[in-house]
Amino acid sequence: MPLKNDIVKRMHELLPHHLKKDLNDVVDLIIGRMVDALDKGDRIEVRGFGSFSIRTQRGKIFKNPKTGEIHEIPSRKRVIFKAGKDLKGQLKP
Repeated sequence: MPLKNDIVKRMHELLPHHLKKDLNDVVDLIIGRMVDALDKGDRIEVRGFGSFSIRTQRGKIFKNPKTGEIHEIPSRKRVIFKAGKDLKGQLKP
């Protein structure tokens, strides 16, 4: 799985006239803006790649079969990624 540093390294190979530090700042800025948008509940779409959105996973109540205790898992937010058409096309064998 490519890490942020791998992305910066690849960007530097494609854009050698830019400093790695500047490219790292750009990647940080993009990721930060994406996190902020998701935190506000916005949907992020990267054409050809896919979309990110937030869905609320409902809470659950369950009973421990061993002890009989009833426990509750509260609802929480999940990040959902849906691959775009171009990405799906490239992944098919």
